[in-house]
Amino acid sequence: MSTFGREFPVERINCQLLEENPWFKDMLVYWRPAGDALHRNLTKENPKRLRLAIRDKYLNLYRDGQSVAKIEFGRSGRLQARINDKYVYGDKGSGKVYVTLTSGGFPEQETGRLRDYSSPADLGRWISNADNHVHKEKQFVDLVVARNPDTIDLEMALPAYLPDPKERKAPRMDLVALECLGNGKGWRVVFWEAKLVTNGEARCQGESKEPKIVAQLWEYTKWIEFADHEILMAQACKRTCEILVGLHEMAKRLRPDIEELGLGIQEVAKPGAALPLIDKKPRLLIDDRTGNVAFTKNGHLDKLRHMGLHVQMVQNDDQMTLETRAWP
Repeated sequence: MSTFGREFPVERINCQLLEENPWFKDMLVYWRPAGDALHRNLTKENPKRLRLAIRDKYLNLYRDGQSVAKIEFGRSGRLQARINDKYVYGDKGSGKVYVTLTSGGFPEQETGRLRDYSSPADLGRWISNADNHVHKEKQFVDLVVARNPDTIDLEMALPAYLPDPKERKAPRMDLVALECLGNGKGWRVVFWEAKLVTNGEARCQGESKEPKIVAQLWEYTKWIEFADHEILMAQACKRTCEILVGLHEMAKRLRPDIEELGLGIQEVAKPGAALPLIDKKPRLLIDDRTGNVAFTKNGHLDKLRHMGLHVQMVQNDDQMTLETRAWP
């Protein structure tokens, strides 16, 4: 049986720990909560913004879909970040190993000796190195996050759950967001898979065939419906909101002008608030900002919708607000 949870000991992070780990302070300062494009011009603000995602006992910081740092308390009890060496060392990194950063600094590549973290120049360089590995699809996801303040997760991997090794592939969801049900009925969790309009997984030839993305989305639904996964997901999403609120309060002391969290995140995080509902049918978001007329003309969009998928086409920045769907 697989497990799914979200947890991080925010209460362990105090003023002393922050002073001992200036790298973590800088990461919080660079964090831009979802919905930041609603409050500022992204092309004019700090280009080194990061997205934060809660995992089970650790945090992930992303730069346009690239995991810049995995932050956790190590076995020794020290706060640490694990960072791919291709970001830390640039072209000299192999991309196959990770560098551990703690209050004591991080190792030099040539000698292995610890060197101090140079706040915030080192982090800025690592983020710049990560920019060299960004893919258009992940950049698109980040732009969508910037326009939807109730996005609570991205790059969310689901643990394998079936005994057959061939069936143990763990799906990964691009976006997880909260959607208001209205009339005081609370919130529900919705999942989105994002694709470029040119991605072959969203199209196929022949009436008897179906695009690869259909089976992928069906795998998400099967995972949610298996055993107690739905309640585990609801509990994890509520805990995600609670941790986001805790980290946001901390970040606001470092950067008072930080964007507010989405209303849904704040509501779900309240003590005693009901668990959010779970929408079991993931939706498809297609980046068509290049104006690919053939996708619609050749029937690919109609085919996806006729198969029961909720498909949202994005042809400009103003269409990046995630669509809602009537319940149930």
